[in-house]
Amino acid sequence: MKFNIFRAPEGQGGGSAVAEPSTLTSAPVVGAHASAPLGPIKIAARDVSVFYGEKQALFGVSLDIPDKTVTALIGPSGCGKSTFLRTMNRMNDTIPGCRVTGEIQMDGGDINDRKIDPVLLRAQVGMVFQKPNPFPKTIYENVAYGPKIHGLASSKGELDDIVQKALKRAGLWDEVADRLHSPGTGLSGGQQQRLVIARAIAVEPEVILMDEPCSALDPIATAKIEELIDELRERYCIVIVTHSMAQAARVSQRTAFFHMGKLVETGDTEEIFTNPRERRTLDYITGRFG
Repeated sequence: MKFNIFRAPEGQGGGSAVAEPSTLTSAPVVGAHASAPLGPIKIAARDVSVFYGEKQALFGVSLDIPDKTVTALIGPSGCGKSTFLRTMNRMNDTIPGCRVTGEIQMDGGDINDRKIDPVLLRAQVGMVFQKPNPFPKTIYENVAYGPKIHGLASSKGELDDIVQKALKRAGLWDEVADRLHSPGTGLSGGQQQRLVIARAIAVEPEVILMDEPCSALDPIATAKIEELIDELRERYCIVIVTHSMAQAARVSQRTAFFHMGKLVETGDTEEIFTNPRERRTLDYITGRFG
C-alpha cells in the first residue's frame, strides 16, 4: 500500500477529492542560462517566500526539482536553503508565526492545499535532519513505527518484511540483524543516521529531504551515507542541503545556489562547479565568501 495524497476528484477514477492538480508555467531561468532538469519534474516551486513574523527569510524562489535525481542546495549559513527545504513537506507549519506564500506542487498537486493532511504529506516527503534523531526505542521499533501508525502492514510477518527491506536499503541490515531489539540510540552516529533513513523509507516515500545529513559524522560514516544516497536516487527524488562543496559535487546531479534568501543560480552540478554563470556563485564555490 502506498499513499496517494493527490487522488483523482470524484467522478474521475473514484474516491473523494483531496487536492485538484493545476497547471504551472515553466520555472523562469535563474541566472543567464539555467540548465533543463534531467528527468520528469517531481516538485515545482513557484515564487515561494517565507516569513518569520515580520522578517522575510526567502524571496520569491522558483525551482523545478526532477525525480530520481539528487538536487543539492548550497550557500552560506542563513541563506535560506534549509528554510526552502522545509517548505517541501510543510515543516514550517510547526513554527509559530511562520508564513509561506507562493505555490509548491508535487506531481501536479498543491501541497499547501487545505485538503492535504500534513501527516500524510510528511510520509510521502520524508526528512532526515542534521543530527541523527532515532526514537528512544529498539532498532526494530524505530523502523516499524511509521508502517504501524499508517496501517501499512496487516500482519507481524508483513511488518517484519518491511523492516528488513528498509534496513537493507539503508545499508544497515548486515550490521544490526542480530540485535534488532537493542536500543537504536546505542548505535554509532553513522549507523544512527542510516537507521533514521531506514525509518523514513519504511513508509515508501517518494521524496527524501536531507538537511546536512553528514555534518555530525566522521569521514568514514560520511562516505557510507554518500554511497547510500547514490543508491537511493534510483528510487527516490532526493534534495540535500550541504555546506560541503565537495559533497555536493560528489552526490548531486543538480545544484541550486542560494544567497541572502534568494535563489541565485541553478543547473547541472558539473556546470555549476566548472562554469557558473553568476559571479556570486563563482565566488562562493571558490571560497571567496561563505
